[in-house]
Amino acid sequence: MTQENDNIPVTIEEIQALRAEISLMHESLAHDVIGHAPLLQKVADLFVAKGLDKAWVEKLLAPLVGSSFENDEMLLVAYVLEELDILLKIKDETNVLDKKVHIVVGATGIGKTSLIGKLGARYAYFLNIPYKVAYLNFDRQKVGAVEQLAHYADAMNIPLIVEEDLFGEEYDVILIDTAGSIGKNLSELESLIDIIQRDTAYSVEISLVLSATSKARDLERIVDGFKSFAIDSFVFTKLDETYDLADMINFLIEHNKPISYLSTGQVIPEDLIVASKEYLLNQFMNEE
Repeated sequence: MTQENDNIPVTIEEIQALRAEISLMHESLAHDVIGHAPLLQKVADLFVAKGLDKAWVEKLLAPLVGSSFENDEMLLVAYVLEELDILLKIKDETNVLDKKVHIVVGATGIGKTSLIGKLGARYAYFLNIPYKVAYLNFDRQKVGAVEQLAHYADAMNIPLIVEEDLFGEEYDVILIDTAGSIGKNLSELESLIDIIQRDTAYSVEISLVLSATSKARDLERIVDGFKSFAIDSFVFTKLDETYDLADMINFLIEHNKPISYLSTGQVIPEDLIVASKEYLLNQFMNEE
């Protein structure tokens, strides 16, 4: 006999609520299981103390209770690091840079202009092929933005062009510096991207620049402010100003998007490195 509520549709909200309840149950179960395994608890506490999400660490380690790994601390630590290695995404630097416009977006004071300077030097002088590079300033708000980029252009003998030069298509890579608005005044940049994609042969790559010193909530606010753009990769600056990369690591895992470059200081072009999992995890564990 069919019951009366069989035909009542289940809403998306109800499904989401059920998933959330199941997730909480799993977290509680994982916590209880870990609590009965002293060495697993010790390893979990190690990574939680370093700032990783407690629920994530406990759910990762709970299935190892009763396994042959349970009493091997070094192996347990290596296991967690291997899982982090799998979850982290790296955007490989490619030497096929022909006809690319690389746009750098992010908050004010994050180091976008100096990053543009470093990338320009790298593309022009430090890859296998000396690419023909140009800078373009699209910052309508920051006082002195053009002057700072012009200084880098003069120092590295890289031309500083205007928007009309995009249509000449004579460069391999054009690096575009932008204003530091978060979620505001982005329509002009969106229009420029549309024009580039529609009327030129350049492909468009967009990197969101973030600071390694930013707290988790600030990182989320910034990435939400640029959600209208198809972000290809993250670039993190100011790694020389912090020893705590936990919020950065948690953020990268949560957003499942690759990181391409890391800025480790103010010196151009030396203080720019291609991102690697080994470097990130060594820094996270405070190892050389």
